[in-house]
Amino acid sequence: MHFYNVRGLLIRRWVPAGRRLSLEVWTGDGWSPHPDVDDLVRFGVRLTDAEARQLLHESRRRASLLPMADTEADIVLRSRTRWMGAPVAGS
Repeated sequence: MHFYNVRGLLIRRWVPAGRRLSLEVWTGDGWSPHPDVDDLVRFGVRLTDAEARQLLHESRRRASLLPMADTEADIVLRSRTRWMGAPVAGS
């Protein structure tokens, strides 16, 4: 799985078993399909896992969502499902 910053958006790229390349964009609370491969090729900057986690946190702040713990963010980054946020403990 690879992560990219495309104009401030967190994009993940992975190849599901036996299927075509999958691109998904982090919406702040879950992953959505991202069909624009050209945008990724032209403007995408490859991120380390730590940079991807940081951009995930920033996107949640921009969306006015509650912060997410780093351990939960790591799970969300690697989860191969289109994760939608569960309530955060203490909220």
